[in-house]
Amino acid sequence: MALLHDIQSALLDEKGGVGSTLLRLRFLASKLGSDILEEWVKHEADGYPTDAEVPDYRMTGVVYTGTFVDRARQLNNVPIPQHLVRTYGGDHWADFEIRDSLSVIDSMVARSENRGRYGIDCGDLILLLQGKIYVGMSCIAINSSIDIGSFVRVQQIVRSKVLDLTLELEKNVPAAAEIVVGQSAEAITPEDKAQVTHLTQQVFYGDVTNISSTGSSAQITLNVAKGSRDDLISALTGKGIPKKEAEELAAIAAAEQPEGVDEPFGKKGAKWLADKAKKGAMEIWGIGKEVGTQVVKEALMQYYGLK
Repeated sequence: MALLHDIQSALLDEKGGVGSTLLRLRFLASKLGSDILEEWVKHEADGYPTDAEVPDYRMTGVVYTGTFVDRARQLNNVPIPQHLVRTYGGDHWADFEIRDSLSVIDSMVARSENRGRYGIDCGDLILLLQGKIYVGMSCIAINSSIDIGSFVRVQQIVRSKVLDLTLELEKNVPAAAEIVVGQSAEAITPEDKAQVTHLTQQVFYGDVTNISSTGSSAQITLNVAKGSRDDLISALTGKGIPKKEAEELAAIAAAEQPEGVDEPFGKKGAKWLADKAKKGAMEIWGIGKEVGTQVVKEALMQYYGLK
């Protein structure tokens, strides 16, 4: 059986977990030569490291209750408002990032009851909220609760996205359906690899707005006033870079200085550009890596007043 069809069959068996299926998809991604697909599969299969951005579907809320005492009384299991958690503890206490691998999530879901719940260590939060909830009362315990449904949701969204991708690959990249473990298959062309990257971006990260492709020799004309965040964002989006990414780069530019008069990138800016290039983002946006790099460099040169 073709590997692509084997993955589809495994995904349609809802009694099975998703983690083991990702190993097959990881093998397929390697054969297809798609770095962006391999990276997504690696994070889902192995877990997201602390320096990796977690997708929206892996974000969930946490419910907290506390025990408070003074000399005369004790209040047990009192709900703690999220506003106070965010104010005194920070958003990361209210918005939990599920970084576990899919295999771990599969195991948690399999062990849980219908309304199972999980919690996190709240030792540090007790210190942060001490004296902030009830005046004159000490907080002696905080319990956290994360509904098992949050983990089920991750499991089902990943299952759905992978199935969508395999169906799109079957329709748009015929060579992908010829890959069989242990057997040689039709060579994957550069056009196939570009299509795989595009489909991966579309299924896993959402649609992006493309502009007409420009050649590598295209003249880059921008107008960014020194230090103007709005001009920088406008210039980048005007050349085809999505607004979210343009705002992301503008925030980085405002927070650091360039390495030198001829180098408009700081360390974070250079990493941002390298990450986008690695994922093939500029090709997906329709501007090409070379032109995209020129656009970003020119825009930052003007933003920093280097020309």
